[in-house]
Amino acid sequence: MPGETGEHRWPYPVIERGSKMGVHSIFPNRVERFARTLIEGEAAFPVVKAVDDLGWLQRVKQASPDTIILARLTSRYEGCERVEDPSVNLDTLAGRLVRVIRDKLTASPDLRNTVDYWEIINEADPPGAEGYRRLALLMIECMERAEADGLKLALFSFNAGTPEWEEMVAMVETGVFGRALQGGHILALHEGVFGTDQAIDHWWGDTIPGSPTVAGAGPLCFRYRYLYHLLQQRNEVIPLVVSEFYAGGGYEQDGVALEEVVRRMAWYDERARQDYWVLGFLPFTLGPVGQWMRSDYEFAYPALIEYVLSVKAAQNALPTDSGPPSDTVTPVVIPQRGAPREQYERVYVLLPPGADSDWASAAIHATWDEHHYTVGSSADDAGIGDLDSRTIIAINPSHWDDDLEVFFQTYYPGVRYIPVEAETPQQLVTQLQSVSL
Repeated sequence: MPGETGEHRWPYPVIERGSKMGVHSIFPNRVERFARTLIEGEAAFPVVKAVDDLGWLQRVKQASPDTIILARLTSRYEGCERVEDPSVNLDTLAGRLVRVIRDKLTASPDLRNTVDYWEIINEADPPGAEGYRRLALLMIECMERAEADGLKLALFSFNAGTPEWEEMVAMVETGVFGRALQGGHILALHEGVFGTDQAIDHWWGDTIPGSPTVAGAGPLCFRYRYLYHLLQQRNEVIPLVVSEFYAGGGYEQDGVALEEVVRRMAWYDERARQDYWVLGFLPFTLGPVGQWMRSDYEFAYPALIEYVLSVKAAQNALPTDSGPPSDTVTPVVIPQRGAPREQYERVYVLLPPGADSDWASAAIHATWDEHHYTVGSSADDAGIGDLDSRTIIAINPSHWDDDLEVFFQTYYPGVRYIPVEAETPQQLVTQLQSVSL
């Protein structure tokens, strides 16, 4: 049953036995009936996810308390447009993303005790390693805000076929997964094959550019194992939900096609059950709309439930189980980025959210010729770095949602913090010129 932890020290639910196939639903249709059928057979869906239409989730949770509930709210922010652009303020974007959930909970407070994890973004795919590094920093900002509201997040929700190896490395190096483990958050992503002309094991066993060979990984199905290869090395493994799984679409709803759907789901399930950190994979989708109408798995779920019941007693991998033999993977040395070539004293003038180019020009005008201070708008950029001397001059810290001084004490201890209040850019010039370091 989902949620059993036994004697394991893993601080999350463990799906100890049975299938890890769950439900992705845009409209609920017969999901509650399917869930009751499993309960009558002494089994349960490990994970049920709903998109926007969330009112029925409470009934599923009441009927099957061990089922993990995942929810996504669509919004204009969830694609994280231009997150790779240094001018995009990550603090502001994180605030907007979390506010979507806050507003929903204000309108529907019962969801607080129903939804276990909220998918905070969806299929963001910024360009290159730097784009994914900033996406990871955004996730850190979102976690901080979510935890202040007592919320747990499902992070990233990568598009199928992403990220690339160098992008995985860049994300991991930010510490985002260690931070997620600390806060009790999980990872979500999408993967699978597209169209019935692709076998379910298409390219399975191949590497992705730049990656080591990882047992059981592939560019499409089980792409996540490349990322978890890195997380295992750092002891930063967190649970995973494959929140959209594609087993190939366009099936005709007849007996032959139905058998193929079950075979493909069983193939993926058998392997996902070998990874203790996988909470569930969710075939996309039930209750489709628009362009997804050919992806409706409603016709297949009665047969899939029969499969789930047939394997309900099967033992899954547990956190105490050993990983793949050491000779099946190529050791990876992750470059330690962030250490300076040599020590120097950094002073960062941190502009508040909403500051325009007039404020930036004023900061440069006041400090550049004499001091060459760094000027920027990211609190993380201001605090990060393995430097013996880090000074932050925080302009109008009252404009931030959180207490900036507490933020730096918590996440970037050792920085020297100097608050400066100014009503206009002209006044800022005077204030900065009077700061004594």
